[in-house]
Amino acid sequence: MKKTILYLFVFVAAQLLTGYAANTISKLWFPCTDSSTLLLISSATCSIFVIILFTTLKWCPVNRTYLRTKPWATLIWSALFAIGAIIPITWAQEFIPETLRKDIIGETLAEMLKSREGYFVICVLAPLAEEIIFRGAIIRAIAKWWKEKGKSNVSSEWYAIIISSILFAAVHANPAQIPAALAFGIFLGWIFVKTGSIVPGTIVHWINNSFAYVMLNLFPTIPIDAKIADYFHGNQLAVAQAIIASLFIALPSLYQLIKTKRCTPHISEI
Repeated sequence: MKKTILYLFVFVAAQLLTGYAANTISKLWFPCTDSSTLLLISSATCSIFVIILFTTLKWCPVNRTYLRTKPWATLIWSALFAIGAIIPITWAQEFIPETLRKDIIGETLAEMLKSREGYFVICVLAPLAEEIIFRGAIIRAIAKWWKEKGKSNVSSEWYAIIISSILFAAVHANPAQIPAALAFGIFLGWIFVKTGSIVPGTIVHWINNSFAYVMLNLFPTIPIDAKIADYFHGNQLAVAQAIIASLFIALPSLYQLIKTKRCTPHISEI
């Protein structure tokens, strides 16, 4: 568990330090810089730093072993699941009381996603960095810790998936993002444990973040925290049809992923 605390501390510290540095430099030399640009710079710096640190120190071992197995079917089903799960999860979130899912960075995030640079930072760099930390490093560390406590391989992995998902949701620090982050975190943890690779999860993470970018740019007048019905002009029948169509994509994809044969050792043994 000490490793888990260390990994989480390094990630949070990197976020705080890069944010502080960006603000300080802005006040000294670029006083007119807006908050979204500052957050974009600090997010990019933080992501690059943790990617280099975690891979260099082998906190998250990186190799081509998984890709050499040519897991194209798994990657395709993962991508399809991500596409199909977005609307149902977003819709389910709407039933959570608004006071518990207040969006405190929605406007800033929307500004960041209006540019190509923002897309690269939020949809490419951030997913890769977070998968390296929360799946590649933290799940592995937690699973080993529970294994040392006498738990079975399967139990230790599920403890690791749940705990890492909670941590993943918590570090977003934005109530509006936490429910979806928790739901996707569980899937991302499970697919990592099943494949032993962060590649499928990174693809899912990239698609999920890219969806926000696409919707913001296709519907610039609709706020980022809008309900699903707002995209269908309040037509609830269209919302129901979109949810059902999405489930027809997500559920068969999940079924195929469940059927996929596990070909890696238990994470707690690596």
